[in-house]
Amino acid sequence: MRLSPLVAAVDQAMRGFSGPASGEALVVGLSGGADSTALLDALAWLAKRQAFRVVAAHLDHGLRPGSGADAAFCAVVCDRLGVALETGRADVRARARREGGGTEEAARGARYAFLRKVKRARGACAVAVAHTLDDQAETFLLRLLRGAGSAGLGAMRAVSGDVLRPMLEVTRQDVLAHLRSRGLEWREDESNADPAFLRNRTRHELLPYLEARFNPKVRRALARTASVLAEEAEALALEGDALCRREGRRDGDAVVLSRAALADVSRAVARAAVRSALAQAGGLRGVGLAHVDRILAIAQAPSPSGKRLPLPGAREAVFEFGELRLGPRRAPAPTFAIDLPVPGRVTLPGGLSLEARAAGGPAVSNGEMAVVAAPNGPLMVRTRRPGDRVRAKGRDMSLKKFLMERRVPADERVGLPLLAAGSHVLWVPGQDLESAADARRYVRVRLEKER
Repeated sequence: MRLSPLVAAVDQAMRGFSGPASGEALVVGLSGGADSTALLDALAWLAKRQAFRVVAAHLDHGLRPGSGADAAFCAVVCDRLGVALETGRADVRARARREGGGTEEAARGARYAFLRKVKRARGACAVAVAHTLDDQAETFLLRLLRGAGSAGLGAMRAVSGDVLRPMLEVTRQDVLAHLRSRGLEWREDESNADPAFLRNRTRHELLPYLEARFNPKVRRALARTASVLAEEAEALALEGDALCRREGRRDGDAVVLSRAALADVSRAVARAAVRSALAQAGGLRGVGLAHVDRILAIAQAPSPSGKRLPLPGAREAVFEFGELRLGPRRAPAPTFAIDLPVPGRVTLPGGLSLEARAAGGPAVSNGEMAVVAAPNGPLMVRTRRPGDRVRAKGRDMSLKKFLMERRVPADERVGLPLLAAGSHVLWVPGQDLESAADARRYVRVRLEKER
């Protein structure tokens, strides 16, 4: 086979990827469509001359009645090219229901999971997929219309972890010319013409309009812009990662950032730092520019402490005084209200118990134990309520203000066990309160873990 422009472009791209080496295997995603058939043909030709191995991988997504015929077609193509073929089948609709996303997203997830499964089974070095310059232009426009930032507008990278895209400089016209010159057939997915899909309207309506009315080379211009933005986004990502390492810390599955550190850098670097933290705390799936900007807007507000922002992936941003916590959504602490006999012991949620008995003065607080000056009458151990008051600094104040001044995190405030007489809070674990004016007796309390 004479070296066609498409094969030359794929060869140049693969050399830039520094692989695969002689003797290594490469998995190639094969749908049976024009792009993947052309990529497999080019890599099969290069493999014979550079002594690496090619394994084709075809996944039936189970979305079309005739999808089973695609696998049979792929087998014929692989037999002609002398390439091994691995096939699989996925229930994409069930995956979409399970994950709560769209069908296209579920299909993409199933496809890459299958390709990596084949890669592991075959001991391959990487996975090659057949995205072209046209795909890159379409992806750029789709993300632009969605309002993506530079990270999203960078669209598809030539190398993404173990995924290689050696045809990002190849046009769809190049693909069709190559297949015709080689006498290779391909399968057409009828859904590619369905205008119900936004990508199809972009491909068949928007891009031809832009070519006809604005720039006949708009596809290459958009792909070039995506490449430039990808490079700039990677540089910002490095700065964001460095800020996370320097000013952040891990808290279990969450990452905690300093609000002051985010305020001290440019907004672009602050965005990159938040993205870096989210990547570490569950990944960036479903996270868009709007989420990141909303997080920064709250972080820069005068008094954000106690605020929460739900995030994709059952996560949240929690603002606690000078810190921003990004991680799994915490279940709300249970509320409770239990009468406290003196003497007596009550069991509380969370495996705790509170013991109370009469004592002599003076009032004192020592972490999880205290001698409390209390009025005569019933006492209760409970969580906070609207209108709760405490006495501190020689005056009465709201419990909410007191806890904020003592910098008690919002998450901890919700489930704190409080000793109260009516709306007057007599004791908060770990905090010093002054005696109420109507105090008539002293009660010793001790908070313990249940044995």
